[in-house]
Amino acid sequence: MERPFAAYKGDEPYVFVSYSHDDAALVYPELERLKDAGFNVWYDEGINPGSTWRDEVALALTQCKVFLYFITPRSVASSNCLKEVNFSLSRERKILAVHLESTKLPIGLELSLSDMQAIVKADLGEVAYRTKMIDALRGLLPPTSIVTDAAPTVDEESAGESKSIAVLPLVNRNLDAADDYLCDGIAEELINGLGKLEGLRVASQTASFRFRGGDVDLKAIGGALGVGSILSGSLQRAGGRLRINVRLEAVDGALLWSNRYDGDMDDIFALQDDVARQVVEALKVEFASDGKQTLIDIGTRNVAAYNAYLHGIHLRRQGTLRGHHQAKAQFETALELDPGFEQANVEAAANLFFGRILTPAWRDEAAERFYRAERAGLLQRPAEAFIREMFPDRCPPPVELAREAIDKLRAGDPAWATFAYWQLGDVLTMVGALRGALSFFHRYRAEARESIGENVRVDQWECFILAALGEFQAAIDLWTRRIEATPEPLWVGDRLLLYIRTGQYDKARAELDKVNAIWPRNFPQFYDLYWRREIDAAKAYWAWLGERGGLMPSLKVWGFALVGDMERSLDHLEEQFQSEAPLLVHVQTRRVLPTSVVREVERHPRYRALLTRLGIDDEARAKVLELVNGASDLTGIRVAADEPA
Repeated sequence: MERPFAAYKGDEPYVFVSYSHDDAALVYPELERLKDAGFNVWYDEGINPGSTWRDEVALALTQCKVFLYFITPRSVASSNCLKEVNFSLSRERKILAVHLESTKLPIGLELSLSDMQAIVKADLGEVAYRTKMIDALRGLLPPTSIVTDAAPTVDEESAGESKSIAVLPLVNRNLDAADDYLCDGIAEELINGLGKLEGLRVASQTASFRFRGGDVDLKAIGGALGVGSILSGSLQRAGGRLRINVRLEAVDGALLWSNRYDGDMDDIFALQDDVARQVVEALKVEFASDGKQTLIDIGTRNVAAYNAYLHGIHLRRQGTLRGHHQAKAQFETALELDPGFEQANVEAAANLFFGRILTPAWRDEAAERFYRAERAGLLQRPAEAFIREMFPDRCPPPVELAREAIDKLRAGDPAWATFAYWQLGDVLTMVGALRGALSFFHRYRAEARESIGENVRVDQWECFILAALGEFQAAIDLWTRRIEATPEPLWVGDRLLLYIRTGQYDKARAELDKVNAIWPRNFPQFYDLYWRREIDAAKAYWAWLGERGGLMPSLKVWGFALVGDMERSLDHLEEQFQSEAPLLVHVQTRRVLPTSVVREVERHPRYRALLTRLGIDDEARAKVLELVNGASDLTGIRVAADEPA
């Protein structure tokens, strides 16, 4: 029988329909009526059997807001329908059971559905039946919670434009990876330098570096990045000597310029500047210069300091605690060799921030590095914002933060230009207005002209909020784009948790192998056991893992909650908020824990007391929403007062 329409694939709330294929003649007219009534409907239309089917069904079940089960003798006998019912019960989906025919339920299924809303078609007239089902679904689905007129996303310039370029990381022609840091570093400095020129659009580092290594498909890269030319090359090192080949090509394959440079590290600054000048000349970009001004201003002329700086960036991006510690030493070396190397100071501050290398002895160092970077005009947000996030004791209550951001917007404070939108997203996250927070983060991206991968904190919060809202596929898609831009192990681990939670175990296994190669005993292994319902094995694993030193407080919060030790979970939650900002309070537990456990955490008196201590209560929430909506003339965004906390 021909299927009535394509299954819903958008981001709005939708109904998952479970039915026996033998009942298609009964069910398809029901689906059409639901669609005509305005419901988004997902059913297994057009999915091939096998692992892809399992992944798609599991994900659709996890993402849905309501599980609609059409009960007939055939659907009760269907093993696939029973699996879908059990999976939706394990994921605590809202369930509506509709008895299309008189059906004797097996005792186990009857017990499972005993507390769920049910409609028996035979007990009602046709009109009453349809009305009752539509009303029941509307009651189970969430209301629209936000009205927004946020700024549109920034349009890219058309692909094929002649004065636009992507700079790819150099290919390392040596046999080991020891010079990867230099290949990436040279390319990144070219991106930064060329990006400052009027009349030349340069694809971002995160976008260009997705095309690392391998053959250069000019047309594909140009189309993906919207550029008309590609700069690529390779590097070889033999002892102290460097050989660098560089070529600039139009996306139609025309060679615009190429060169080979032979020298040593002492020539690196002149080499990069010469490459930039040749690009400018080949693309006929106007550049007012007396010939003495450098295009690539790295901020130092000390080759050894620059080398240490590039090493530090490479180590920091590994995303491991060891990498952050090694990077710290490299940035300190760079600054000892050139105390005026301001960009090295920025990277040193970022390393302390992202690596959370914040022992008491280093607190003052971290704060001073951020203030110094702010004075040099090299920060994307105010220094105080970084410091507040690192040191929660310096973070004002959410009402004060909201008022501060709005005052900065009204005053047109240039130092806060776009960050005010970011801070309002932070504040709404704190008070649990998560959809409103997403709108402000989107507005920040539009104003700052940032894409996914360019700002890890905004990427993280958008991903975490989407997961906390139950929009897991959107969170996975966003995190995948982040990983493509910067393939760091920590980001892979976050996506792995989403795969596990949504039952995409084939994909989870591939990710788990990557994580196990770095951390042989880890939280995702425990999490995998838990969601597979191997509870005894999960508890035994946690009995070992939960007592390990160095395990992050957030992991202990989740782990002890999952094994039912709520008091110890809350011990670590209180510890967490001594070292991390209170944005986490409404997000982290919801993105990882099942709904029943989240309810237990959020109803606990100790949790409520923690919110009060942080200034996050119903009164603060109401005041924040009043302030935010009072500034809608500036922001174009209104947040619904009844958005669920």
